[in-house]
Amino acid sequence: MEMGDKTLEELISPKEVPIILYSFLIAQSVNLFTNIVSKNVGDLIGLGLNIFLLLLIILGFIIHAGFKKKRREQLKSLDMDSLISSKELEFKRKYRGLIAFISDPPLPRIKDEDAKADWVKECKDKIDRYIKSQDITEVSKISGIGQTFKAINHHIGKLTHCWLIFSPQSGVNVDIIDYFFEKITKKSLTPNFVKIDDPNDSKHIKEKIDSIYKNLPGDLKSTDIIADITAGNKPMTAGMILSCLHSERNIEYIEQSERRALIEVDIRPKLTGVELEGK
Repeated sequence: MEMGDKTLEELISPKEVPIILYSFLIAQSVNLFTNIVSKNVGDLIGLGLNIFLLLLIILGFIIHAGFKKKRREQLKSLDMDSLISSKELEFKRKYRGLIAFISDPPLPRIKDEDAKADWVKECKDKIDRYIKSQDITEVSKISGIGQTFKAINHHIGKLTHCWLIFSPQSGVNVDIIDYFFEKITKKSLTPNFVKIDDPNDSKHIKEKIDSIYKNLPGDLKSTDIIADITAGNKPMTAGMILSCLHSERNIEYIEQSERRALIEVDIRPKLTGVELEGK
């Protein structure tokens, strides 16, 4: 059973306030009725109604205590299912939104301005060849950013929003990916480049990704977006996974094998041992 947006407090006592409120309202109503009856038919009947009122209140507390006891017993068997599931992302299964990292280029390729220029030109030439041949293989093998190209390419056709997270060290690749977007979408889609200050700070990365989800365009929901954890370093990957532990956030990665298949992963935490109200 998935946690969704329910809190632990809701699981333990989802209807405590209504029960108490109803008991109070009933008690007040009966008390008012008792006063009216006492004035009109005498104190004896009024006393009887007061006893009835007391019994009613006691009954209400007994029911309430029984309900809490039942929830506590259910809570004892509450457990977290940490199992994850994964499956290959089918060609037809695309997302409207994509969050991905931009990795650093190989250090020898950016050792000086001439090396950077050669790197950018080489990558753009490969992109041009891809546009002509429609074969993603060569482009997907570009060191550091090939996996990002493959992820973007998979969702093209449905993709309407893309957030690409980069560090100062990977900045040179921003120009290359921007060129890729221009070519593959014919300038119909402009990615949002999100700069991070420290690629080794998982907390910082998580906060950046959380901010993306919290400030989505009005036509997008969290379930419309998938986050790709393939690129970036390990702290960046950790930050993205921590952000996507939220039940509505999807994750994918590209296999590090010859197949280079795109895999969708369900890491949503699931509570077992208790039935949620309304399920």
